[in-house]
Amino acid sequence: MNFINKINKYLLENYPLIWNTRLVWMLGVTFLVHILFFIIGYSAANELNDLKDHYNLSSFYEDNAVYYNVLISIFILLIWIVFYLRNNAFKNIYQVSKGFLFKQFLLILIIFFLSISQYFSFKQGLVTKIKSDFDWEQIDADIKTFNKSGLFLVQNQADYQITEKKYPEPFPLEVAYADKNNFEDNIDSTRAYIKFEGSYYQFYKINPKFYQDKNEDFYVDERVFLEDVEVDFSIRDVKDVSAFKEFIKPSLFNYSKELFHSGQDSLAYEDQLKNHQKILENKDESEIKIALKNFLELADKYEISHNLDVDRWFELINYQPNYFLKELINTSPPNAYRTSSSTKSRYYDDIPFSETLYVELKNTNYLFSNIHEAYFINSKIEVLFVYLYCAFILALLLFIFKTTNLKNIILAIVASLVLIILIVWLMSATKNLSINSEYRAYILMTFMSFLVLLISFVSYQLYWKKIVISISWSLALFASPIFFLFSCLTIIRYLHQQHLDLYPKEYDYQSDFEIWFSKFGFWAILLISFLTVYLYSVYIRKLKARPA
Repeated sequence: MNFINKINKYLLENYPLIWNTRLVWMLGVTFLVHILFFIIGYSAANELNDLKDHYNLSSFYEDNAVYYNVLISIFILLIWIVFYLRNNAFKNIYQVSKGFLFKQFLLILIIFFLSISQYFSFKQGLVTKIKSDFDWEQIDADIKTFNKSGLFLVQNQADYQITEKKYPEPFPLEVAYADKNNFEDNIDSTRAYIKFEGSYYQFYKINPKFYQDKNEDFYVDERVFLEDVEVDFSIRDVKDVSAFKEFIKPSLFNYSKELFHSGQDSLAYEDQLKNHQKILENKDESEIKIALKNFLELADKYEISHNLDVDRWFELINYQPNYFLKELINTSPPNAYRTSSSTKSRYYDDIPFSETLYVELKNTNYLFSNIHEAYFINSKIEVLFVYLYCAFILALLLFIFKTTNLKNIILAIVASLVLIILIVWLMSATKNLSINSEYRAYILMTFMSFLVLLISFVSYQLYWKKIVISISWSLALFASPIFFLFSCLTIIRYLHQQHLDLYPKEYDYQSDFEIWFSKFGFWAILLISFLTVYLYSVYIRKLKARPA
């Protein structure tokens, strides 16, 4: 206790601002709390199933630590606020330097941010644990082996239909299907089509240029989905694939799926498809059995439940020369409950599931996804933005209370609610105007925030009552960044609309200003916010010196 008193006395005499904010003690406490959350994160993934049970690393935090974080943060901050509010040099008319209040705000912001951001320590602990248990190069090699062997994991009939075929050229293709009753509606009889087992099929690609020429007001990219397009023979680029007629039936030759995607690029996928084509065309039984053996070894390594062996599996899929599907492997033990992941097809009858064989992948993709994320963290800067702005708002509210009083804060809240109601009313009252609703919202928010800034400036210059000035300034602290944000959004919307007027098909156009704002907008808004707080801290001193 004597040690603490000595430190407090030293800080009071030499660094009164640090003493008043209890910065030293809060840094120490938050450091220990962050260490605690690092340890919690490190111990959150002790088994493979832990990584399979969470779809991303952030969900570990939501399941294991978010409640502790909230409770601990509230507890720490409440105790700190009690001690912090004991002394207030500004309200007690002590002489303070010009930058005293702004520096105080910065220290408050640091304390709030450190007290609520244990998420980052938790995730770092989790990432450290995963990296210590798994080597990504080995995991990547195993995923590639899984994907190559996944060709034979015949669990979903839909994955083996001809619409999934990606190789060789000209696949992949769309397929138009018809019977004798709707032949003329769905099939262009002037171009190549296939008659197979009493039904008709036409294979084609939709030509984006033809489609766009016929729909001038509609923008499309290279992919146009069949269900979104009315039957129009003129936009079809029909292909003659009669050589692949037999593969209208579900076949291994049609399979093009990636079993696991984590960390795999287009080159890996291309290599996988080449491997599939090679192994099926060679019809080398020993080569196929090696692929099956590799899969089963990895299944045991990653604790994938199954009852397969190489011979039974090979017997199930080895229907040469076209490798048509005769039986499917269950996705769970059939004696527990039957899971049919096939879908009823209009091209062929459903293929039955095996009475005994199963492979239960059970979120193994989550395992690989989490390991990949640990090594190649896709740092979502938005998460940092959220925590930083939460800390900023909390710090701002406490700072306003520190420089005014509770009455002013309550009145400012009431005034802000009135503003919100007014904005909503204006949105409704102006809905009949021939202005895009989004555009109108931007303009209204820009105008109302500017009005608050104008009132705060006028009230100070014209010596209105202190309470009115304090309320308007409290609102201005929030209105300033809002004004900048919606001004930028209005400009972006305007530039986008101007471009569309000239080039109506380029809906994905981005102006230079929009590109700049997407990269630096947050930091610009934050800078505006800090500048507003600084101006507030300067002029609130002068306001304090005025008579009531």
